[in-house]
Amino acid sequence: MTTTTSIADTIQNAFNFSVDKYRLSGPDNMKTDHFGLFRSDNLECVGNAVRKGYEPHTTDDIIALAEAAASAFDSEATVHCNWRDGHYVSVAPSKEHRRAIYGEKDNIFPRLIIRAGYDGQAFNACLGFYRDACRNLAMLRSITSTCAKIRHTHSLRGNMDDLKNTFAHLAASWDGTVQSIQRMEETKVDIKDFLLSIYPVNSEASESAQTRAQNRMEKLITRLLREKEVTGRPRSNQSSVWELYNCIQGYVQHDKSRKGRIGEFDRAILAFNDQDVKKAEELALSLAI
Repeated sequence: MTTTTSIADTIQNAFNFSVDKYRLSGPDNMKTDHFGLFRSDNLECVGNAVRKGYEPHTTDDIIALAEAAASAFDSEATVHCNWRDGHYVSVAPSKEHRRAIYGEKDNIFPRLIIRAGYDGQAFNACLGFYRDACRNLAMLRSITSTCAKIRHTHSLRGNMDDLKNTFAHLAASWDGTVQSIQRMEETKVDIKDFLLSIYPVNSEASESAQTRAQNRMEKLITRLLREKEVTGRPRSNQSSVWELYNCIQGYVQHDKSRKGRIGEFDRAILAFNDQDVKKAEELALSLAI
């Protein structure tokens, strides 16, 4: 069962503005063929200049995407919304879809994550996961069946059947994602070797750069040991590549220095596309064969 009414209300309240297109002017109000996108509530400029034929998507399009995603697991769903030069929505099915990875305290929960930007590109929909042991919100992009592109048409609601099929296909990859993660958990490697593969030591770097690298390594080890304690794992010179991937992903999401004061969802969004997280994922999956 999906609570589509509350989903619509949540998204409408979170994005209670439109993005409108206006012609841009040159010097002395010279007419141009370029258009800009602006939020209706604060006149903030969104994205880059667009052409005359570009049609910005609407809040109702986002609601249609979220409602289609909510139907994928055939359970009650909740949504979390964020704006970052476009719409981000995380759709969470009920906790019955929880999977245990280690013991009782290392669990993952599926998340369907939607990105709808104003950059002229197709919308992205990905199957990710939330790990309760470290509050990580992540996705394994190397598993191709977990991501799909959705073309923006005039009205997404008119294509609801196709949208539901797309999200159903993504949801169907949950079992495969869990299996990949279980293989990562079963694969043990030397902690130091894995971390140095992602963050190699540069003996010729400046003293300040070496100090920053050492501080980062200490934070990574501290996070890893804390998560071992939380999940009931024994301390050792070895860890599963699942632990090490989450150590790096968690550091990037929660600990890495960012400009300004940003929320947890913003931090998760930045971590989605972080190169170090991508390298950690690729290395972990390559080892867990």
